[in-house]
Amino acid sequence: MTAFRLFLIIVIFCAVSVAWLILGSTVEYRTRDLTSRMSAEVNAMWGPSGLVQPAPTPNPVESDIQVAFDHENRYKGLIWFSTYTVDFTGKYVVASSADGYDASSSSPAVMPPFTLTLPAKASVIENLAVTLNGEPLDVNQVKRGNSLVVDLPSGDKAHTITVAYRTYGRDYWLYDLSRGGEETSMVRKLTLRATTNFPEIAYAEDRGGRSPTDPAQPVDGGMRAEWRFENRSTREKIGIEMPSRQNAGAVAGRMAFAAPVSLFFFFTVLFTVIILKKVALHPMHYLFISAGFFAFHILMAYLVDRIPLDYVFWICAAVSVLLVVSYMRLVAGVKFAVLYVGLAQLVYLVGFSYAFTWQGNTGLTITIAAIATLFVLMQATGRLDWNEVFKKPPAPPRQTGGDWQRVPPGPPVPAGTSAPPAAPPGQVPPSGPPGP
Repeated sequence: MTAFRLFLIIVIFCAVSVAWLILGSTVEYRTRDLTSRMSAEVNAMWGPSGLVQPAPTPNPVESDIQVAFDHENRYKGLIWFSTYTVDFTGKYVVASSADGYDASSSSPAVMPPFTLTLPAKASVIENLAVTLNGEPLDVNQVKRGNSLVVDLPSGDKAHTITVAYRTYGRDYWLYDLSRGGEETSMVRKLTLRATTNFPEIAYAEDRGGRSPTDPAQPVDGGMRAEWRFENRSTREKIGIEMPSRQNAGAVAGRMAFAAPVSLFFFFTVLFTVIILKKVALHPMHYLFISAGFFAFHILMAYLVDRIPLDYVFWICAAVSVLLVVSYMRLVAGVKFAVLYVGLAQLVYLVGFSYAFTWQGNTGLTITIAAIATLFVLMQATGRLDWNEVFKKPPAPPRQTGGDWQRVPPGPPVPAGTSAPPAAPPGQVPPSGPPGP
């Protein structure tokens, strides 16, 4: 292995890496475009992404809220959407006018109306019901636009308002204690219980949600979480993040972006093996191997829109391994192709790429594989003389006359005999039968 050949291998690696970056960007763009187009259809058929239920006004002295989620991942146009049905029931106790709760009002004895704004993006509200002090109200009379407005009679008695409804959404649900404002809101006493039909419960912390007061408990194949606040000034939200399935296009894009790392590991192992086994490979061999790796990702990029990811992955893996192993069989023999090249490709292309289907564990898996590879290579090359490996090979003997060989001058040719063809001074022609 000369330094120039190593330089050519590095150039090939960089060129293929650029091609992978372009492919990954293309796959991401196509995925975003498809998701955007499918989202509009899913919004119309099911519901929008992210429903937010604001807290009511005026601030209740007590809030008891129950929410139940029925989640389902739905598949449309080869895109997974995380949809849910939510049944909301809120029981609110509002202080009486005698308690002077509305201290900012110029007429403290006049009760402000109870106002609860429904989720702004909800396309459908079903089973809407409102009660005041246990008496059902006509929804048509209390619904004003997207809000429920309940007039509260004055007196020395607290009022209890109950609101119940069902609606549909996607991805996450929030209960906004500050009603969308930037200022803090005073929560007198609140209990919110959320029940899900899925065990992988998350709390939308990246959207301002906070974890429940106590750890969630399993119940009937799902989870139950509970939040309890009392005399709390806060801008926080209470949120539930729905579990989701990875979309094939997004996975394929991430695989393409990370493919140069996979090829780097493979080249490092292959380079070590050919040095230890003294197998001569030309940079063109590395170019064709890189093309075999690239075939995995470009084939996946154009199949994920037509075939589910579980099938696409193994089809592409089989095609790529067959390309590389069958080629290296011709270059270095069956044993080398299968035992070294094929095994390394299974680890650093197939295994490396498959780690991207393990959501949340990809980085750890790749790190462990990298450390294991480093250990094996260090042990295998610890006694290797790298100066000898990269030593410039000796120049071949210089020939100045084709097949002529340099010999001392011979005796003169006797007269009357046939002389051989003339040769340069100091050389004789190759041996052969005399001429006629």
